[in-house]
Parts: sequence; structure tokens; C-alpha cells
Amino acid sequence: MVALMGLFSSSFIPIFAALATETSTQYGRAIGEFWTAASLGYASATLIGGVLFQFLDPIYLYILGALYGYSGLLVVSFLTKQGLTIVKSVIRPEGYWSLLRQRNVLILCGVSILALVSSSSFNNFFTIYLVDSLSGSRLMAGLAATATTVFGAIAFRIVGPLDDRFGRKPMFLLGAVGYMAYFATIYFVTNTVVVTILWTLPIYPLIQASAAALMSDYTSIADRGKGLGILESAISLGGGLGPLIGGVIADATQLQSVILFAFAAALGSAVLSQFFLREQTQRRRSADSRPANPAPIK
Repeated sequence: MVALMGLFSSSFIPIFAALATETSTQYGRAIGEFWTAASLGYASATLIGGVLFQFLDPIYLYILGALYGYSGLLVVSFLTKQGLTIVKSVIRPEGYWSLLRQRNVLILCGVSILALVSSSSFNNFFTIYLVDSLSGSRLMAGLAATATTVFGAIAFRIVGPLDDRFGRKPMFLLGAVGYMAYFATIYFVTNTVVVTILWTLPIYPLIQASAAALMSDYTSIADRGKGLGILESAISLGGGLGPLIGGVIADATQLQSVILFAFAAALGSAVLSQFFLREQTQRRRSADSRPANPAPIK
């Protein structure tokens, strides 16, 4: 059931991200604004859902999800047709297989998978670590989860323009190094307040927004949706493998060992990004500026 819900909830991400980058060459800013809006939605749902779960029957969580879903349908239904179409480009689409054969796309997906394995291998067990290992409160864990999403929304709005100004690769590297510093610190620091504050720091927008901006650079508007879809699949794969690996390590040893693994994965992501990740902006932007057929793609 959860997998089926994820199939529907994640399908909109590459579509709207591609729409966000269609009319602007500042892909970083466009992607950042898109994820800021999405993060605010996640934050509101998390906060309201937490209150409902605390005081009411869990059935109301499903009602809340249905209300959000139908509200989204209404918003999309009343948007103008131009707002939900992409101008058909004269550039011939390359297709999924051609995109997957491109070195830049493969490397970007690979380092994104490794970065998400690093973050999700421990962060999905953070509540258990905070409450059971460090004797923190459940309330603190809940507030930290909400704060992480809110700070993430703010960070996306900031990271997007920084991607355009300083480059996607430097910001991606900053995210990987940030995870290294985060995991190295919480391995030695056991104060619940300090650990909670560190967990709320918005590091993931550096990786997620920068990776999406890079994929937008690598693909023409004709393949933008497919490219971002491939990237989201890679990110989801990393986010799924991380908890699985972290759970195996935690059962075999202890949660402290998961922190070490997460640090090693972040280190690997930073090293591989430094040596193999490439910026590519000029060629794609000039290609997208070619004359286009005004017929829309629905």
C-alpha cells in the first residue's frame, strides 16, 4: 500500500520540475522555488498530521491525505492550459536509453544514489537513536522532524540562486561534505539538544537542488521530464537502499556503526563528485534557445 501511494505521490515531481525550468535558463533558481513550494506542503502535512495522530483516531490521517489530494486536483484543474504545457522543441528527443548511456547522466545518478544512501542510512533511524540511545523525548523528535522540513523549504529558496551563481558542482560537493561533518560530529557528541539541532540543519537541499539543476543542464527541454524522472528514480533508489543497509548494520552491531557507514558513504560521494562530476551549461542553454514549434505537449 505504501509503495502504491509513493508511485502516485512521486509522479508529479519530474513533471512540475520540468515545467519550472522551461521558461528560464536559471535552472537552479527555478528548481529551488519548486522544491520550496513542495517542502512547505510537506511541512504543513507533517505538522497537521502529527496533531491529528496525537489527539484523534488514525483514520483522520487518511482523510487528511485525501483532502490534500483532491485539493491538488482542483488546483491543477483551474490552472491555465499554458501553465501545464511545454512548448514542443525542434530538438529531437533522445529517449530514456540514450540518456542512460550518457556519461554525465550516469555519474550524476551514481553520486546522487551514494549521497542518498549516506543520508537515509542513519536519518531514518534518527528518532530511535534520539529516544532510545540518547534518552531524548518523543516530542523533541517530532519537533525536529517538522523543523527539518521547514528549514529545508527555506534552504531550497537560497540554494537555487547559489547554484546559478557559484555552480552546481560546488554546491553538490558542499552538501556531501556537510553530511561528512554532520555524521562525524554526532558520532562523538551525545548531547540530545546538540544532536537534534544538527539533525535539523538543511543539508539535503544542497544535493537535491544541485543534482536537479545539473540534470536540467544535461538535457534539452525535449528530454527534461525524462531526465529529471531518471534522477528522481536514482534518488529514490538511494533513499530505499540506505535504510535497508542501515537496518542490517544496526541489527548486526549497533546504531553507532550506522553513523560510521553513513560518514564513509558521504566521503565516497564527495570524492567521486570532485573527480567525475562535470558542469555543462553553455551547450544545453544555447540548444534550448533554438526556434520552437508553438504546439504544446500535454
